[in-house]
Amino acid sequence: MILPKDELEMYLWKHIPISKAMGVTVKEASKLKITLEAPLLNNLNHKKTVFGGSLHAVATLSCWSLLHLNIADIYVQPVQIVIAKSEVNYLLPVSTNFEAECEMPDLTKWERFLKTFQRMGKARLSLSAKIMKGEKTYVDYLGVFVALVDKQ
Repeated sequence: MILPKDELEMYLWKHIPISKAMGVTVKEASKLKITLEAPLLNNLNHKKTVFGGSLHAVATLSCWSLLHLNIADIYVQPVQIVIAKSEVNYLLPVSTNFEAECEMPDLTKWERFLKTFQRMGKARLSLSAKIMKGEKTYVDYLGVFVALVDKQ
């Protein structure tokens, strides 16, 4: 089941409380793309730009949310999603409110992920996110996420 964006936002605020403290809101939520927004003021550093950790966190959260929505739409049983590895490149300072966008990888990677998950009860998927303004990329992010059947 796909959660409407308001429900996803409330889910994030409840289960990942730092998202609420950072002022994260869901701008767009679909099986193909997640866009999260966050305000400068909640994430300000001593240079009057967005704190690098906030940029990293919101990029991570956009990828996590995309995988969460897609897994929740397919599996009834609880699934845990954790980040195993991430790389972030800070290309330009961000001095305004910002958006992190994650798009679904190509179909071949997604299908391989699903087959492995169905067979093994766990699988990993690389997802990327960008923080952009207009045509300029400010942050490039790549994360490896692991989905595991929750055996509680």
